[in-house]
Amino acid sequence: MSIKRRFRCMALVLAIFAAGMSFTGCAGQFAAFNRSQAFIGNLGGRWVGAILTWIVGFPIVHPIAIFADAIIFNVIEFWTGNNLLAAGGNSFEQIDEVGNRIYVAKNDDGTLSVNVTKVTGETTDYLFERNGEYFKIFDDDGIHLSSFAVEFGELH
Repeated sequence: MSIKRRFRCMALVLAIFAAGMSFTGCAGQFAAFNRSQAFIGNLGGRWVGAILTWIVGFPIVHPIAIFADAIIFNVIEFWTGNNLLAAGGNSFEQIDEVGNRIYVAKNDDGTLSVNVTKVTGETTDYLFERNGEYFKIFDDDGIHLSSFAVEFGELH
């Protein structure tokens, strides 16, 4: 196959991919790509992040993340309405296989309101408050139930 023919074939594939991506209602949020880009970009400051993006991000990490988004996460988002990796929304709702429901909402003051509704109709509300490296959990009467430390995204 000649170089001209390969170039035309690659241009056609890219054009089809770009056209498919232009249908934003079906494209999804590309949360894996956005998270990988943010992670690499925040390693060691602005210049280190830029260098790592060119050395590691573009050739290795970003193609894998885009593939995972396009084939797995965005398909799940299209059919269920929820992207498993998407962050930044103000609320989340999940219903298990027997009908129990959990609803989490981010409040303007930075706290999280959690509502758990069992299939029997029993409802419980919780408030999660972050104070530095600690999370505090309160019930709907404002009684402090528990505290736990969070360090580098892990529970202790």
